[in-house]
Amino acid sequence: MNGNMRGLRGVAAAGAALLLVATAGCSSSGSGGGEGDAGGEEITIGFALSQSGNMAGFDAEPGAAAQLAVEQINADGGIEGKQIRVIQKDVASDPETVGVVAQEFLQEGVDLIVTPCDFDLSSPALIAAQSAEVPAISICAGDPKTADLTTIGDFSFTANAGSDVEGSTGASWAFDQGWENAYLLQDESIEYTKSAGAYFAGAFEALGGTIVGTDSFPGGDNIDVSAQISSIKALPEEPDFIYVASWNPAGATAMKQIREAGIDVPLVGPNALDGQTLLDILGGASDVYYTAFACYEYCSGAATQEDLDAFVADFTESSGSGPSSSYALLGYNMMLAIQNALTGADTESGASLRDALQSAGPVDTPIGEMTYFSDTCHKIIDFPMSIVNVTDGSASFVEQHTAAIVPDLGDGNPCSAS
Repeated sequence: MNGNMRGLRGVAAAGAALLLVATAGCSSSGSGGGEGDAGGEEITIGFALSQSGNMAGFDAEPGAAAQLAVEQINADGGIEGKQIRVIQKDVASDPETVGVVAQEFLQEGVDLIVTPCDFDLSSPALIAAQSAEVPAISICAGDPKTADLTTIGDFSFTANAGSDVEGSTGASWAFDQGWENAYLLQDESIEYTKSAGAYFAGAFEALGGTIVGTDSFPGGDNIDVSAQISSIKALPEEPDFIYVASWNPAGATAMKQIREAGIDVPLVGPNALDGQTLLDILGGASDVYYTAFACYEYCSGAATQEDLDAFVADFTESSGSGPSSSYALLGYNMMLAIQNALTGADTESGASLRDALQSAGPVDTPIGEMTYFSDTCHKIIDFPMSIVNVTDGSASFVEQHTAAIVPDLGDGNPCSAS
């Protein structure tokens, strides 16, 4: 832990320079996109996040954690003496609203835009920011298209390791358990789940495993996977495990229905299953595993990490309750990465901010040092995942695991390695 993080810990939220605009329809006049005050006395960041709708469960806590980091950074003197000013607008989990809010932010002259925790939902803002040459960072979108520099462009970033890493890590860990035959149950609702499933399958087969069957379901809040369960039961031999490439609440509901149908093989899934929502839906289910960014609060058994404990304590004091998933940590770490990148950097233009972000080097975070972004991959580099087990409805830490391979699927992902 460096001196800067020690300086951030425990700093009171009072006195932080934050501007919060509560409704998505609000806007104010200002200079054009990319002409904010990063070269002046403050750095202005527009938070286009969901405080309502189906993405609120993934946006609200990371957003609150990012606000906490801003408060601490500002109280500690800001970035090179510049205070961070946050303009926050609720995009209500609606892509059209995301695009409208992004345009408002650009008209107000923000220096950076923070977008929702999903590629599909973030895309209108990412495209608008790319056109204006203003860096936009998804607070935790997993789909690697957010970070590949070609689907959107070189001003698009995500503060996540990506569903390619999540799916590959799940495959690598499962293969290490001696599980050679997998069934893939694929949620088709968003790009994140599609890529998590694709990279799981690619990595598992590259390691020598066999996908004995694949089925899909549409996702959503009211799912029924009884037909898919019938297909699993009709297999000539039971698979060693089932990989459920989904997100909450659909993924948790699918897992619950699988258990209720009497299928008791291990269930494995990606990071979007992490958190209290999964535990609430699963009830007393067991032999469930998923990858996560960290294990804390609702998850027991991980080694004590002083900085992580401090983050949880500060978040709880600031928000009134502890974080309900490890996604909260990504919002906090994102602001540390921005602080690290802009310290000592040229911040006079959107292009210089982009260059600073992609060349900043390692960042000290509550879970250790990690590298954010490069000039070819605009997401977290080399993120070891926590493997979490659910037994009798309780989550516990198993181990940290780094994917043995992130396969090249021929999808133009520069962050993968063959």
